[in-house]
Amino acid sequence: MSHIRRVVSLTMLAAAIGAGLPAHAEQGVTDDRIVLGSFLPLQSGLAAGATQMKEGTEVYFKYINDQGGVHGRKIEWIVENDSYNPQQTVAVVKKLVDRDGVFAIVSTLGTVTNLAALPFLKQRGVPIVNPAGGHENLNKPKDKNVFGILPLSSEIGESMAEYAVTKLGAKRVAVFYQNDQFGKDQRDGAVEYLKKNGMTPVAEATYVPSDVDVSAQVIALRQANPDAVILGVIPKHGSLFMVEAQKLGWRPNVVGHNTMADPVVIDLAGNALEGIYVNLMTAVATMDREAVKQANEILAKYSPKTKPGYYPYLGMAGAIIFVEGAKRAGKDLTRAKLIEALESLSRFEPGVVPPIEWSTSYHGGPRTFGYAT
Repeated sequence: MSHIRRVVSLTMLAAAIGAGLPAHAEQGVTDDRIVLGSFLPLQSGLAAGATQMKEGTEVYFKYINDQGGVHGRKIEWIVENDSYNPQQTVAVVKKLVDRDGVFAIVSTLGTVTNLAALPFLKQRGVPIVNPAGGHENLNKPKDKNVFGILPLSSEIGESMAEYAVTKLGAKRVAVFYQNDQFGKDQRDGAVEYLKKNGMTPVAEATYVPSDVDVSAQVIALRQANPDAVILGVIPKHGSLFMVEAQKLGWRPNVVGHNTMADPVVIDLAGNALEGIYVNLMTAVATMDREAVKQANEILAKYSPKTKPGYYPYLGMAGAIIFVEGAKRAGKDLTRAKLIEALESLSRFEPGVVPPIEWSTSYHGGPRTFGYAT
């Protein structure tokens, strides 16, 4: 008789525990929350951009939570600093998944750091939306859990070189780039385009994100007498390049990565930016488009000190896309259903980045670019 009572008690206990869980409970999803994560280089040479990207993502999630969340669930977004160190990235992403129990990773920054995290996320089946970097594994991924929204860095480099040659009439092209995967891929794309057209760079120079002075590189490039310089850079070092060139009275045509359109560049470089041509992958704050106006309003309300621009828009784009996917996945949210929903987006316009066109066979970014000066 006591054995029967014990079985009945255990059955009732299991039922009581189960009553507090949603049907088909998935890690990071409760009745009232969706827990997401991110890793960003908040203490590094990329800190300024990472902080803005964090703010852009956060404000959109706050906006959605104030609208009632997604199917009644509020979004909690946990951000870890990885200091742009791949080993640290692996450690923090394991913490996010194994200790914090996140459902998915949204809006991260750094080519080498994202690449370091991919094997673990694939092993655990954790979706990652908007791993911001330029490598093929991020933006033309083969892993089913990876959804990239940027073009390949090599394609960006190719496009910048093409613009310099065909639009600006450049005959002598130099390249200044970040000495890691982010910059090297852009450099390689530019060099490949030049090679196809019977040209080679007249000079190349590099920097690392911790550098605080690029004057030697600027002097070396100037001595090669290029009529166009391609910048595969982040805002700080692109700004340093433009200021040093101005000091030397050197005014070549300059074609820069979209990061050179970020508002912080204006603060750092001022009128030294005059005449630069910028490859565009995100919106520009002054665009007369409803989606851009709404993004600016959301930033103004939830983070008034954050200026609209490349990094806030990039972070926000990841949040916008995740929310749309989670809505389409339905009330019974699982990782498998999120992936299926993201693949079903087909042509979807986040508004602050070019349209994405995802499917079961393609999870990558756009293939076309615009330019502004």
